[in-house]
Amino acid sequence: MPETTPDLRIAVILASVRQGRRGETYARWIHELIAQREGVASELLDLRDHILPPYLHAELPRLIETKYADETARRWSDAIHGMDGYVIVTPEYNHGYPGQLKNAIDHVQQGWWYKPVGFVTYGGSAAGARAAEQLRSVAVEVRMVPVRTEVNIRLIGLQADEAGRPTDAYYARQSGAMIDQLLWWARVAKQGRTASPPPAS
Repeated sequence: MPETTPDLRIAVILASVRQGRRGETYARWIHELIAQREGVASELLDLRDHILPPYLHAELPRLIETKYADETARRWSDAIHGMDGYVIVTPEYNHGYPGQLKNAIDHVQQGWWYKPVGFVTYGGSAAGARAAEQLRSVAVEVRMVPVRTEVNIRLIGLQADEAGRPTDAYYARQSGAMIDQLLWWARVAKQGRTASPPPAS
């Protein structure tokens, strides 16, 4: 039988590029949960594979995004443009999120527009929630739709399997709810973008 084209394409963006990072475990966990959903293709986008130059564009937001001088930036922009929604997996550093994630967001403009985004964070006592709080403001500014439920993984006392994935039922509930909301918004937003081109201002 011929393969069917998925209704939605969702990217899981792995923000940390540090050695010994925990985020890869959580990103693969969420990636697999999304891929289990019917009609959905999930792709893991690792910022280690997209080491971007500093953001130096002179014009915003009227940037013609197909004219990237840097090949890595062009590939990153193309990947983002091809998605219907995103989950950002990020640690919390000093009450914030990694600088390379902000740089990656800034390198793309219209590719983010009118698409949903969910957050999976991890950290100490705050479980990365402060990183997600800051990212919500950034997401709105680039016209994404942040979903309400997020997954905040508290590393202190975390119960995990051999691969390091959370085993507490709470995280299963939170991840399921986040994915439900993300996919609902992704379908609605995709229909809207198809039926009526979104405003450019």
